[in-house]
Amino acid sequence: MTGMYAKLQRGSLVFALVYGWKIVLCVLTAQPVPSNDSFFYDGAVVNYLLNGGYHNPSLAAALPISGTQVFSAYPPLYQVPLLAWASVFGVTALSMMALHLFIFGLYMLVLLAILRRLQVPDWCVQIAGAFLVLITFHDRPDTFAQLLGMTAVYAWVRSRRIFAEETSPPAAGWTWLMALLLVMTLFTSLQIGGTYLLWLWIGTAMACLVGKERFPVGPMLATILAPLALVFLISRLLPTAWHGFLEHVHHTPTFAGLRFPQFAELLKAGRTNPGVLLAAFFLPWAWFKQRRDYDSVTGLRHEVVLVSALLAAMAILAGSLCVLTPNTVGIPSYFQPLIVAAYLSVCGALFAGNTWLRVQVVLVLLALLLGSVRAVGMSTWGVACARDVGYSAAIQRVRQELDQQPAGSTVVLSSAFLYEAARHKNIRWLHSDWLMEFKQGETHADAQGLLRWRPTQLILTQFDYFRRYRQAIAEVESDPHLRRARIENTIHRPAPDSSERLQRVLQHISWAPVIVDLEWK
Repeated sequence: MTGMYAKLQRGSLVFALVYGWKIVLCVLTAQPVPSNDSFFYDGAVVNYLLNGGYHNPSLAAALPISGTQVFSAYPPLYQVPLLAWASVFGVTALSMMALHLFIFGLYMLVLLAILRRLQVPDWCVQIAGAFLVLITFHDRPDTFAQLLGMTAVYAWVRSRRIFAEETSPPAAGWTWLMALLLVMTLFTSLQIGGTYLLWLWIGTAMACLVGKERFPVGPMLATILAPLALVFLISRLLPTAWHGFLEHVHHTPTFAGLRFPQFAELLKAGRTNPGVLLAAFFLPWAWFKQRRDYDSVTGLRHEVVLVSALLAAMAILAGSLCVLTPNTVGIPSYFQPLIVAAYLSVCGALFAGNTWLRVQVVLVLLALLLGSVRAVGMSTWGVACARDVGYSAAIQRVRQELDQQPAGSTVVLSSAFLYEAARHKNIRWLHSDWLMEFKQGETHADAQGLLRWRPTQLILTQFDYFRRYRQAIAEVESDPHLRRARIENTIHRPAPDSSERLQRVLQHISWAPVIVDLEWK
């Protein structure tokens, strides 16, 4: 027992170190800075607690239902833990960051429990834990959806005979718990829920085939029929909420149309999911090169998990490159530690003591190094940005600027600063990404939005200013309705967001606001 406990401690050390790094980064530098979409999902709860209406006024310009009546642009389950947390800890940006860090910690515990249940070798657990460094964005419902989905995977592992210990056969309740968690995942994020649904359908079929047990028809059908029934009921009983959902789908559809992968998208896929791609490339070769029989129960467990997870991950990756919206490329990054652990475990059994195993480990570590670019940047350049203009200084400056705005004026803000703007009831605060209804192929929407709303001020993050609004402001300056535009960038040391090339790799690390005062005729 003591030896097993010591082994558990050694295998958990990397997980603890990664989580400690995230905590230190959040406490000392307030990173990662909330990205563009964070207030899109948080704004309704923030507005409800501060102003009494469950809608997100910052979206009113583009999504009238979610912006003025009821926020229903996205599945609602994430709002439950968000409301509970914000009711206790407040509605600041830092509070929201702490919520996602807490959820991520729960996800790590569930992942570690799965690895231990599968009896993954300790050295594989440590390498897999290091891949958690690659997950540097967690400020959307995605974090909660991944927690629910990974808990469904844990329930799946507990539910099938092939994963069970000889002394503890699986209980039927685990299968139904898996089904419930899958439905909950779908009602937190359709894309993430759909990916976990694919994974566990494939995995359950494989586990039943290998373990020679009956396929659980009832629970698995429930994972499909229950969401359809709920959607039908919502569309009939809550028509306004349903139309609000369709309103958002119309603007930002998940299916973006068939296309050839762009070079930048391929680079992002490789940087975000290097372990997944490496396992997919080398797994067939590993099977062909195997040196020994591999039919132990433990080995079959790892193969079932690896193949099912890998198929689901590659499906969503291929979709993100060819037919789905590009931002779905990050979904498999939460699968990645489990895929890497199972892949290395398989290689360790097939090539124990062989040079090929050492080569595989080296390649996996190189893939980890490749994907760690953003993590390294946050720990170096991000720290420098925090020392230049930190969270407290930035929010204090934003508060001062908003206090000076005339009553009834319009201010456009980046997502990270909207948490503060929501406290100001005498102005209209709009989300910088949602000034106009989205139209496919539109290249001047930001400039048109500025001309439509004529805001007195823009308060933007470095990323939003250099990515979109520097060009938009240049376009508006030539319009005869604008008398003057004054731009003040509060940063003293350039952030990577100011570089078109660097911002594709390292973004949202500086709190320093760019303040643009606009005077209209």
